[in-house]
Amino acid sequence: MIVREILLLPSFEGASIIAGKTGMDNEITGAMVLEAIDIENWGKRGQLIISSFYALEHLSESETVMFFRTMSSIGIGALVFKPERLMVEAPERIIELCDDFDLPLIKLAPQVKYESILLDVLGHILDSNLTLLNRFFDVHKHLMALALKQPSIPYILSPLKNALHAEVTYFDTVRDRRTGTEQTLTEFTGYSFNRREPEAYQTHAYFDAKLFYDKGFGASHQPQTVQALAVRIPSSDGVDYYLIIHNADRELTPLDTMTVENIVSLLQMEILKQNAIKQKLFYQNNNTVHDLLLDRFGSHERIDSALALLGIDRYPLYEALLVRTRVVDPIDADRIDELLQALRRSLRASYPGIVYFVNGDRIVFLHNVRNENSGFSLDTVRNVLSDLHNSSILPLFTHLAVISSATDRYSLPAINNEVMNAYRLFDETQGDFEVRYDDLGLYKLLLGVDDPSQLDTYIDPRLSALHQDALDLFQTVVSLCANGMSYPKTAEQLYLHPKTVRYRVERVRKIYGVDVRNPDDYLQVVLADKIYTLRKDS
Repeated sequence: MIVREILLLPSFEGASIIAGKTGMDNEITGAMVLEAIDIENWGKRGQLIISSFYALEHLSESETVMFFRTMSSIGIGALVFKPERLMVEAPERIIELCDDFDLPLIKLAPQVKYESILLDVLGHILDSNLTLLNRFFDVHKHLMALALKQPSIPYILSPLKNALHAEVTYFDTVRDRRTGTEQTLTEFTGYSFNRREPEAYQTHAYFDAKLFYDKGFGASHQPQTVQALAVRIPSSDGVDYYLIIHNADRELTPLDTMTVENIVSLLQMEILKQNAIKQKLFYQNNNTVHDLLLDRFGSHERIDSALALLGIDRYPLYEALLVRTRVVDPIDADRIDELLQALRRSLRASYPGIVYFVNGDRIVFLHNVRNENSGFSLDTVRNVLSDLHNSSILPLFTHLAVISSATDRYSLPAINNEVMNAYRLFDETQGDFEVRYDDLGLYKLLLGVDDPSQLDTYIDPRLSALHQDALDLFQTVVSLCANGMSYPKTAEQLYLHPKTVRYRVERVRKIYGVDVRNPDDYLQVVLADKIYTLRKDS
């Protein structure tokens, strides 16, 4: 019920609007007699406040202004002035404030009782709410019957279109999937959403939407921007789903809102069901890939069966790609899954048939290829990771990517060992790095040793003593070699002054006889660092 409808009630016979006429369409949801000025404690949006203004009599001018400002911020629907013997006319200041805040001020006939006003207003509201409740029950019953049929998303959208007399679209923002009752309206090329203030019966998030089309509709072929209403569909997978209501140039009625709320809940149930199926399939495939990489199937027949189940048994060769990600800011540690999901989506766009195994901050992809020339491309992997780094919605991260050699289906553990050994060889201090296992050269000799403890004999004795006696000096010469002999860069990495770096390097030369300017000593430092890295992870 709105203010202008209030005037049609019996108790408002002879009433007149004396201020705030611009607010005649304000909604009225209840009524209250003003007895105290602490309206912030009891006032509610849409209330009709009835008063003879005695409660405001002792307020100063600034306090009166503050009272009206508080009413406006709450969303009070209207004021009703009941003339009394001590106050026959509303004060001019009150009238001015009602005009300033677009708050309708209704003057009643003097003989009207407070009880009559409350009974009329609240009775009408109760009757309206009962009618609305009955209609909502009918809608809810119909949609719950629909839910029992386990409908598809297009099937769910159809009754909403009929109820609202408007075209509707289901929108998955991450995968850019659109399903709608009118195909042309789903073909927008861009969009922007602006959050609305919640209204009655709205439990989900509503947005004023702008949809951008490269070409218009009908005879027009010019770019076009169309207004719509979007409602976010809650989900458990971190993806933003929306229900878009086109032709939304009219406000939703309470019954429309309740219908939308029910449909959104129904769509949420469908999304949760689909996510549960995807999650089950994810764990099944994740475990299967893991078992293949660790040679847990035991026989060729079981390996063949597992590869067929994964849908990667068409070609003779297989490659592995390991990607390790580390978030830069520890506060983003809980966003690793989000990052890996984005990585999976991007790589599968380039290599649709790949499967994967996820473990913590790393993921191993398994690719079935016709020949070695059709496998993972280092440039493609690098470009995918570069796009993720440039994404404004993902956390900052560093990465390591290693591509294995190619092998047959019964030697998958071998390529898993290749990428895992390289993973151990390059720690997080390496920064962003992409490499093929076949390009590791001399490092492959280190990785081929079965017992990492045997690698100790390959470390220059001078560097063994340096590592044991002065780890900080050892780390300084390692960083200097890793940074291409750049003293400023090394100092920045170690939070030291460049002179301090030079001093430490000179001490290493004098005390341990290691001069990193000598190519042989430079190589010994690099190899020793890699061996200690492998020993640390063994």
